[in-house]
Amino acid sequence: MDRAIVLTYHNIGRAPRGARLPGLYVSPAVFHLQMRYLKAAGFTIVALAEIVNFINGNSSVKRPVALTFDDGFADFSDNAWPVLKSLGFPVTVFIVTQRVGGENLWDCEYLNVRKRLLDWDSIVRLKDEGVSFASHTMTHPSLSSLTGQPLHEEIFGSKAALEERLNAPVDYFCYPYGDFNQETVESVQSAGFKAAFTTRKGAVFQGTDPFEINRISVKSTTGPLAFAYKLHLYNGSSRRQNK
Repeated sequence: MDRAIVLTYHNIGRAPRGARLPGLYVSPAVFHLQMRYLKAAGFTIVALAEIVNFINGNSSVKRPVALTFDDGFADFSDNAWPVLKSLGFPVTVFIVTQRVGGENLWDCEYLNVRKRLLDWDSIVRLKDEGVSFASHTMTHPSLSSLTGQPLHEEIFGSKAALEERLNAPVDYFCYPYGDFNQETVESVQSAGFKAAFTTRKGAVFQGTDPFEINRISVKSTTGPLAFAYKLHLYNGSSRRQNK
Protein backbone atom coordinates (compact mmCIF):
# COMPACT_ATOMS: atom_id res chain seq x y z
CA MET A 1 0.00 0.00 0.00
CA ASP A 2 1.36 3.42 -0.93
CA ARG A 3 2.25 5.72 1.91
CA ALA A 4 3.81 9.09 2.66
CA ILE A 5 6.06 10.30 5.48
CA VAL A 6 6.09 13.51 7.52
CA LEU A 7 9.34 13.98 9.44
CA THR A 8 9.54 16.08 12.61
CA TYR A 9 12.55 18.03 13.86
CA HIS A 10 12.97 20.45 16.76
CA ASN A 11 16.50 21.80 17.13
CA ILE A 12 19.37 21.63 14.67
CA GLY A 13 22.38 22.23 16.86
CA ARG A 14 24.34 20.85 19.79
CA ALA A 15 22.44 20.13 22.98
CA PRO A 16 23.60 22.41 25.81
CA ARG A 17 25.15 20.77 28.83
CA GLY A 18 22.47 19.84 31.32
CA ALA A 19 19.61 19.72 28.79
CA ARG A 20 17.05 17.22 30.07
CA LEU A 21 16.02 16.02 26.59
CA PRO A 22 19.14 16.13 24.41
CA GLY A 23 17.35 13.87 21.96
CA LEU A 24 15.46 16.91 20.66
CA TYR A 25 18.69 18.09 19.03
CA VAL A 26 20.20 16.92 15.73
CA SER A 27 23.68 18.18 14.95
CA PRO A 28 24.08 20.34 11.82
CA ALA A 29 26.48 17.81 10.27
CA VAL A 30 24.10 14.89 10.80
CA PHE A 31 21.16 16.93 9.52
CA HIS A 32 23.09 17.75 6.36
CA LEU A 33 23.84 14.05 5.82
CA GLN A 34 20.18 13.14 6.37
CA MET A 35 18.99 15.66 3.78
CA ARG A 36 21.54 14.47 1.25
CA TYR A 37 20.43 10.89 1.87
CA LEU A 38 16.82 11.81 1.15
CA LYS A 39 17.87 13.23 -2.19
CA ALA A 40 20.25 10.38 -3.09
CA ALA A 41 17.77 7.65 -2.11
CA GLY A 42 15.10 8.97 -4.45
CA PHE A 43 12.55 10.33 -2.01
CA THR A 44 10.47 13.28 -3.21
CA ILE A 45 10.43 16.13 -0.71
CA VAL A 46 7.01 17.77 -0.82
CA ALA A 47 5.08 20.59 0.82
CA LEU A 48 2.28 19.78 3.26
CA ALA A 49 -0.30 20.51 0.58
CA GLU A 50 0.97 17.48 -1.31
CA ILE A 51 0.53 15.31 1.80
CA VAL A 52 -3.11 16.38 1.90
CA ASN A 53 -3.42 15.65 -1.81
CA PHE A 54 -1.95 12.19 -1.15
CA ILE A 55 -4.48 11.54 1.64
CA ASN A 56 -7.29 12.51 -0.71
CA GLY A 57 -5.98 10.29 -3.51
CA ASN A 58 -5.05 13.24 -5.70
CA SER A 59 -1.27 12.84 -5.85
CA SER A 60 0.94 10.97 -8.30
CA VAL A 61 4.17 11.80 -6.44
CA LYS A 62 6.33 8.77 -5.71
CA ARG A 63 7.82 8.25 -2.23
CA PRO A 64 6.68 11.60 -0.79
CA VAL A 65 8.34 12.97 2.33
CA ALA A 66 7.45 16.26 4.04
CA LEU A 67 9.73 18.08 6.47
CA THR A 68 8.36 19.87 9.56
CA PHE A 69 10.00 21.78 12.41
CA ASP A 70 8.13 22.32 15.66
CA ASP A 71 8.18 25.51 17.76
CA GLY A 72 10.16 27.84 15.49
CA PHE A 73 13.58 27.82 17.13
CA ALA A 74 16.16 30.33 15.91
CA ASP A 75 18.65 27.60 15.03
CA PHE A 76 16.37 26.66 12.12
CA SER A 77 17.49 29.81 10.34
CA ASP A 78 21.14 29.33 11.26
CA ASN A 79 21.61 25.60 10.73
CA ALA A 80 18.69 24.02 8.85
CA TRP A 81 17.48 26.48 6.24
CA PRO A 82 20.83 26.95 4.43
CA VAL A 83 20.94 23.19 3.80
CA LEU A 84 17.29 22.96 2.76
CA LYS A 85 17.57 26.01 0.51
CA SER A 86 20.64 24.64 -1.25
CA LEU A 87 18.80 21.38 -1.98
CA GLY A 88 15.56 23.08 -3.01
CA PHE A 89 13.56 21.26 -0.30
CA PRO A 90 10.21 22.70 0.85
CA VAL A 91 9.73 22.88 4.61
CA THR A 92 7.11 23.96 7.13
CA VAL A 93 7.86 25.49 10.54
CA PHE A 94 5.13 25.45 13.20
CA ILE A 95 5.14 28.74 15.12
CA VAL A 96 4.03 29.54 18.69
CA THR A 97 2.82 33.02 17.83
CA GLN A 98 2.72 34.70 21.24
CA ARG A 99 6.27 33.54 21.99
CA VAL A 100 7.85 34.77 18.72
CA GLY A 101 11.14 36.55 19.42
CA GLY A 102 11.30 35.11 22.92
CA GLU A 103 12.11 31.74 24.43
CA ASN A 104 10.47 28.38 25.08
CA LEU A 105 8.63 29.46 28.21
CA TRP A 106 6.25 26.49 27.99
CA ASP A 107 8.91 23.91 28.86
CA CYS A 108 12.17 25.70 29.72
CA GLU A 109 12.03 24.74 33.39
CA TYR A 110 11.38 21.09 32.63
CA LEU A 111 14.05 20.95 29.90
CA ASN A 112 16.54 22.92 32.01
CA VAL A 113 17.39 25.07 28.98
CA ARG A 114 16.12 28.27 27.43
CA LYS A 115 16.01 28.19 23.64
CA ARG A 116 15.82 31.26 21.45
CA LEU A 117 12.87 31.51 19.05
CA LEU A 118 12.69 33.13 15.64
CA ASP A 119 11.55 36.76 15.66
CA TRP A 120 9.01 38.22 13.24
CA ASP A 121 11.63 39.87 11.03
CA SER A 122 13.34 36.50 10.56
CA ILE A 123 10.04 34.74 9.95
CA VAL A 124 9.01 37.22 7.26
CA ARG A 125 12.45 37.02 5.63
CA LEU A 126 12.37 33.22 5.61
CA LYS A 127 8.85 33.25 4.21
CA ASP A 128 10.05 35.45 1.36
CA GLU A 129 12.89 32.96 0.74
CA GLY A 130 10.46 30.04 0.47
CA VAL A 131 9.85 28.69 3.99
CA SER A 132 6.23 27.87 4.87
CA PHE A 133 4.90 28.66 8.33
CA ALA A 134 1.95 27.14 10.16
CA SER A 135 0.24 27.33 13.54
CA HIS A 136 1.38 25.74 16.80
CA THR A 137 -1.07 27.78 18.95
CA MET A 138 -0.48 31.06 20.76
CA THR A 139 1.36 29.79 23.87
CA HIS A 140 1.93 26.02 23.42
CA PRO A 141 -0.58 24.68 26.01
CA SER A 142 -1.94 21.18 26.39
CA LEU A 143 -5.08 21.74 24.35
CA SER A 144 -7.15 18.95 25.87
CA SER A 145 -7.05 20.87 29.17
CA LEU A 146 -8.79 23.86 27.54
CA THR A 147 -12.36 24.42 26.49
CA GLY A 148 -14.54 27.24 25.22
CA GLN A 149 -12.99 30.70 24.77
CA PRO A 150 -9.43 29.84 25.94
CA LEU A 151 -9.29 27.00 23.41
CA HIS A 152 -10.75 29.26 20.72
CA GLU A 153 -8.12 31.95 21.39
CA GLU A 154 -5.20 29.52 21.17
CA ILE A 155 -6.33 28.14 17.81
CA PHE A 156 -8.12 31.00 16.07
CA GLY A 157 -5.75 33.61 17.51
CA SER A 158 -2.61 31.90 16.28
CA LYS A 159 -4.00 31.58 12.76
CA ALA A 160 -5.03 35.24 12.68
CA ALA A 161 -1.66 36.44 13.98
CA LEU A 162 0.31 34.45 11.42
CA GLU A 163 -1.90 35.47 8.53
CA GLU A 164 -1.65 39.13 9.49
CA ARG A 165 2.16 39.04 9.76
CA LEU A 166 2.73 36.90 6.66
CA ASN A 167 -0.05 38.38 4.53
CA ALA A 168 -0.85 34.85 3.37
CA PRO A 169 -3.26 32.02 4.26
CA VAL A 170 -2.20 29.63 7.02
CA ASP A 171 -3.69 26.22 6.29
CA TYR A 172 -1.98 23.82 8.70
CA PHE A 173 -1.93 23.24 12.45
CA CYS A 174 0.19 21.17 14.83
CA TYR A 175 -1.06 20.04 18.25
CA PRO A 176 1.39 21.01 21.04
CA TYR A 177 2.70 17.89 22.77
CA GLY A 178 0.53 15.93 20.32
CA ASP A 179 -2.32 16.53 22.78
CA PHE A 180 -5.87 16.87 21.47
CA ASN A 181 -9.44 15.66 21.92
CA GLN A 182 -12.63 15.89 19.91
CA GLU A 183 -13.34 19.50 20.93
CA THR A 184 -9.81 20.44 19.88
CA VAL A 185 -10.27 18.87 16.46
CA GLU A 186 -13.61 20.56 15.96
CA SER A 187 -12.09 23.93 16.88
CA VAL A 188 -9.20 23.44 14.44
CA GLN A 189 -11.68 22.56 11.71
CA SER A 190 -13.87 25.57 12.54
CA ALA A 191 -10.85 27.89 12.35
CA GLY A 192 -10.47 26.95 8.69
CA PHE A 193 -7.35 24.82 8.79
CA LYS A 194 -7.09 22.18 6.06
CA ALA A 195 -5.14 19.63 8.12
CA ALA A 196 -3.52 19.08 11.52
CA PHE A 197 -0.46 17.12 12.60
CA THR A 198 0.09 14.94 15.65
CA THR A 199 3.09 13.35 17.37
CA ARG A 200 1.74 9.85 16.71
CA LYS A 201 4.44 7.74 15.14
CA GLY A 202 3.63 6.28 11.75
CA ALA A 203 3.23 6.69 8.04
CA VAL A 204 0.45 8.55 6.25
CA PHE A 205 -1.99 6.59 4.10
CA GLN A 206 -4.67 7.48 1.62
CA GLY A 207 -7.85 8.00 3.61
CA THR A 208 -6.02 9.09 6.77
CA ASP A 209 -8.01 11.60 8.83
CA PRO A 210 -6.46 14.93 7.70
CA PHE A 211 -6.81 16.29 11.25
CA GLU A 212 -4.88 13.39 12.82
CA ILE A 213 -1.83 13.05 10.57
CA ASN A 214 1.02 10.89 11.87
CA ARG A 215 4.63 12.01 11.84
CA ILE A 216 8.02 10.45 12.49
CA SER A 217 10.36 12.21 14.91
CA VAL A 218 14.06 12.53 14.12
CA LYS A 219 16.28 12.76 17.21
CA SER A 220 19.94 12.89 18.17
CA THR A 221 19.82 9.12 18.58
CA THR A 222 18.64 8.65 14.98
CA GLY A 223 21.96 7.62 13.43
CA PRO A 224 22.49 7.13 9.68
CA LEU A 225 21.32 3.52 9.66
CA ALA A 226 18.32 4.26 11.87
CA PHE A 227 17.36 7.21 9.67
CA ALA A 228 17.49 5.09 6.52
CA TYR A 229 15.62 2.26 8.27
CA LYS A 230 12.80 4.58 9.34
CA LEU A 231 12.41 5.98 5.86
CA HIS A 232 12.26 2.62 4.14
CA LEU A 233 10.14 1.03 6.87
CA TYR A 234 7.45 3.69 6.70
CA ASN A 235 7.68 4.38 2.97
CA GLY A 236 7.39 0.81 1.74
CA SER A 237 4.39 -1.02 0.35
CA SER A 238 3.73 -3.50 3.16
CA ARG A 239 0.48 -3.82 5.05
CA ARG A 240 -1.12 -0.82 6.70
CA GLN A 241 -0.03 0.09 10.21
CA ASN A 242 -2.32 1.29 12.96
CA LYS A 243 -2.59 5.04 13.29
